[in-house]
Amino acid sequence: NNGDTKRIFFDANGFLKFSNFCTETEIQDMKQQMRQLAEEQWIITANNDNKKISTFTTGENQESAQGSDDYFLNSANKVHFFAEQDLIDPSTGTLRDDVHIPDKMLALNKAGHGMHMILGAFRQYSTSDKIKHLVNELGWVDPVIPQSMYIFKQPKVGGEVTSHQDSTFLYTTPRQTCLGLWLALDDATLEN
Repeated sequence: NNGDTKRIFFDANGFLKFSNFCTETEIQDMKQQMRQLAEEQWIITANNDNKKISTFTTGENQESAQGSDDYFLNSANKVHFFAEQDLIDPSTGTLRDDVHIPDKMLALNKAGHGMHMILGAFRQYSTSDKIKHLVNELGWVDPVIPQSMYIFKQPKVGGEVTSHQDSTFLYTTPRQTCLGLWLALDDATLEN
């Protein structure tokens, strides 16, 4: 059956790709909720007690930077916002003076890590029957959602994402059981 074919391919290759897995309405609802959250909750001048804008990076200092950032560490069950590192002055921790952002959404790298825990489009999608069905088809019997993020891929700005496996950061024992589901809300084009 189709479920067995998906699982065999996934087990052999480590990925599956679907087109049109979610509806246009679901996509627009998630984008709208993200905009609303950012507009209402992200203060671009600072979002922690240190009065610095938190950033996200996947560089060589990633573990020490995030491991010592309370704002990052306390984001597991809520939505916190992380700016593009290239837009932040490292000496002040604030938006660079030469950067003029017409829309603060363009300064974001990601929001997370509890998108699935808040009411609205993200929770509805993350806990939908189609997600449950897909995960079950791949062999997960009693899955839980440890984290969820909205990752921005901004045009003309953004640090390189180094090669990594999410299971390095979401470590499970006695065996690795992390399954990552990625949903592109926009098509990737040369323009973006």
